[in-house]
Amino acid sequence: MLKKDILLIINPNASKGRGKKKAKQIQSLFRSLGRECTVAYTRAPGHAENLAKRGAGYGYDTIVAAGGDGTVNEIVNGILHSDAKHIRMGIIPIGRGNDFAWMAGIPRNQKKAVRLIASGNAKRIDVGICKAQEHPDGMYFINGAGFGFEPMVNFKAMEYKHLNGMLSYAVAFLSILASPPKPYDVHLIIDGKEEQIETQQISVSNGRRMGSAFIMAPLAEIDDSFFDVMYTTHGLERKGLLKAIMTFFKGAQIHDEKDFAYTKARQVVIESSESNVEAHCDGELFSHNGKRFELSICPGALELFCGTSPEKHGKH
Repeated sequence: MLKKDILLIINPNASKGRGKKKAKQIQSLFRSLGRECTVAYTRAPGHAENLAKRGAGYGYDTIVAAGGDGTVNEIVNGILHSDAKHIRMGIIPIGRGNDFAWMAGIPRNQKKAVRLIASGNAKRIDVGICKAQEHPDGMYFINGAGFGFEPMVNFKAMEYKHLNGMLSYAVAFLSILASPPKPYDVHLIIDGKEEQIETQQISVSNGRRMGSAFIMAPLAEIDDSFFDVMYTTHGLERKGLLKAIMTFFKGAQIHDEKDFAYTKARQVVIESSESNVEAHCDGELFSHNGKRFELSICPGALELFCGTSPEKHGKH
């Protein structure tokens, strides 16, 4: 008898409109391994979070996100904003970026990703939460949150409907570089230590990679109970920003103490003198005009089916 404990959440328009076909393939793969899953299709942004929260309430043991980082983020929030306990999460990467799936060692191959979930080998990973005036209950994230230049590029890349992955981010970067943003005057508090800085970019990471290719936190681990925090220590002109972006491909910014700071932290507070800070969580819009953000790590908050994480970049 098949065990009916899996809820699969998928956008029917995912994978260039092949979402429903992929859902049937995934169902068939689970069935061949002695497992049955119920499929729930998303209808609009935010719906995956609601479906996950309802699924948690219905008693599903495992909730699977079939999609990219956005779908994964919504389902994480649905699970953690629910009252349910002991829910395990699976990921089948079929989205644009899949940065967290890469970090968690989850195969891009659909069959292998299903086998990983069916194996039953899940582990506890850390989750971040970001709070602001417009998000008093907070938004959870498992890969990272970005403030300033990084979300500007991310939001711009989203506008290119016919470009995917690294190409969309590269085009967005060049577009924004034509008119570089001014640095923010920021009061930064990292685990109680305060400093005043001018910065164009702050990354608070749990995973290592953003935008399909940018290694924002080369030393990050998803189960060490710490964020990896990276930020520019002063304003950068066009040439400096171009140099900075090139270092992100290999995570080399951790060796550039002139332009960057890199540290581990459990709590981060970012407060700007102006209410115009762009911010994202896992690539999803958090704020276009924020002023104060409070971020905390939640150690072991989520049980996830993981593979083997990639080797660290930029080792000391």
